[in-house]
Amino acid sequence: MLVLTALVQIPAIGYGIRYEFGIFDQVIRDGWQVEITDKWLRYGNPWEIFRPKITYPVGFGGQTRGAIDAAGCYRVTWTPGWVVRGVAYDTPILGYGVNTVNLLRLWHAQATESFDFQAFNTGDYYGAVQEKISSENITKVLYPNDEQLQGKQLRLQQQYFFTSCSLRDMLRLFRQRELNLNQMIEKFTVQLNDTHPSIAIAEMMRLLVDEYLMDWEPAWECTRRVFAYTNHTLLPEALEV
Repeated sequence: MLVLTALVQIPAIGYGIRYEFGIFDQVIRDGWQVEITDKWLRYGNPWEIFRPKITYPVGFGGQTRGAIDAAGCYRVTWTPGWVVRGVAYDTPILGYGVNTVNLLRLWHAQATESFDFQAFNTGDYYGAVQEKISSENITKVLYPNDEQLQGKQLRLQQQYFFTSCSLRDMLRLFRQRELNLNQMIEKFTVQLNDTHPSIAIAEMMRLLVDEYLMDWEPAWECTRRVFAYTNHTLLPEALEV
């Protein structure tokens, strides 16, 4: 599982993706191992709690436009070409022999509009649900094959999707208590679990500078001090800088 953990003193929150299918199940057919779909949610998950009110828009593609604001600062506005919704599912994680309950919050991708009624009425039945299919593909499968370009794009979409949702959620939780974002380093530590969520560093800068209108230097200082990183292997691709 890809995990980005925000420590709000105690308890902790672990963030990841709510995949519809796992890597694979294994069966033996005619003496050979065969990989089949891991339908781990076929019977539902009694431990999770659906949080439809905790949702964030995540943009992909599109274009940016720079301009000077009223204070004389250069600001960038991003107009995404495609937006999906990240919806939260919570699982309580109970500690042993203590009164602490931590939280695992997983994000599921949904289309902003799951059914195009006009396309359906004109006979474009596949086009009517195209946005739903494209959006839900982001959280469809754990570790899609990235040998092809499409697989690399999907993995990048997955990583950006869940880190953007998680950071937005973290900032929301912080601003419920404090308004000064410079104090965030005193309240939060974001632990990057291996390289998968490393794009969160760039996304944090984008959120602070473009959406919360912080100046670059204080935003970078906040980002630099908030993030920590754990490397789980010695493979070259895990030693990114």
